[in-house]
Amino acid sequence: MESTSQLILRSEARLPSGPMLLIDAPRDGLLQQLQSPERAVRVSTQDFGSFRWFRAGSAEAAYEAVPTLAGDERTIILHLPREKERLEMLLHAVASQMSASARLWLVGENRAGIKSAGRYLQLAFERVATLDKARHCGLLEAAGSISGTPFNADDYTREWRVTHSGHEIRLQTQPGVFAHGRLDGGTALLLEALEGLQPSGRVLDFACGSGVVGLAVLAAAERELRLTLLDSSALAIESARRSLTASGLDAQAVTLLPSDGLCELGPGARFDWIVSNPPFHRGVRNDLDVAAGFFHHAGTFLAENGRMVIVFNRHLPYAPWLQSAFQSVERLAESGEFTVMRVSRPVRESSAYPPGKRRGTGTPA
Repeated sequence: MESTSQLILRSEARLPSGPMLLIDAPRDGLLQQLQSPERAVRVSTQDFGSFRWFRAGSAEAAYEAVPTLAGDERTIILHLPREKERLEMLLHAVASQMSASARLWLVGENRAGIKSAGRYLQLAFERVATLDKARHCGLLEAAGSISGTPFNADDYTREWRVTHSGHEIRLQTQPGVFAHGRLDGGTALLLEALEGLQPSGRVLDFACGSGVVGLAVLAAAERELRLTLLDSSALAIESARRSLTASGLDAQAVTLLPSDGLCELGPGARFDWIVSNPPFHRGVRNDLDVAAGFFHHAGTFLAENGRMVIVFNRHLPYAPWLQSAFQSVERLAESGEFTVMRVSRPVRESSAYPPGKRRGTGTPA
């Protein structure tokens, strides 16, 4: 069980009976420990993998960019996000929906910033107290919402523009989405490499974030292109939806797909191109399992002559992983920090897997 969950259970005696909402809770036994005949617990999560996990355990769960309160919650437990701007947005959304008698618990690790989180609570609540500190974590309680401004997600949305092959797109991102409000160096290098390749046909943007890569390719396409924007984050899917609308591109040519890895792709899905800047963080932790599972299974979804183009930080061990999974591996571009590679002709799945990584990550359902 996560350290944050252990800390919550240490203070369980303080919790009242009545409905409870867990926001972005970890995939462990916390919900089952808190659930009782006197306390109905439901979950709101921004992560599609967590949503599937909770639903598989018969929990009442919602996958949403911003938590929706029923209004009768006695307690809301929010797990501290990595980004302070996302914390501000979540606190505003929650405080504006809480009943006067409800209380909010905020829990997080020291390295995630729980020690400085109290000042954000003080902006939204009359009363803030520290309940517990242990296991390099902290637990805070807040009550008495003082949120005077109605919550509007537009207030937390940043708009920015990118030009690709002479075509401009408008991006609209929300806190928690990778490279919120800016074009990061890796994606810029990937877009530069894609200019000469002119992808067309069926294109998958894996871990799409704001949708910048897929939408840029769609805007510049000279031939028919069908685009799938895939991400596990509800904030990313919402940002990609907003970016698609703001850019004035053909929504009929785009599928927005929440998915944990590649699991939501149908067994018959095939793509002529897969493009990606795959993530290597989960919260504050480095986590290469998403990329490992992606490399292992991506070939399953490539058409016969399909190609995959990805960018990654040079310090990551992705090059040998790709060489174990694909017969053709070509380095297209490189900078001081990033590498862009094009791969094709996947090795049979049974024999190709990134060395040192476990099987099963991202296995299609």
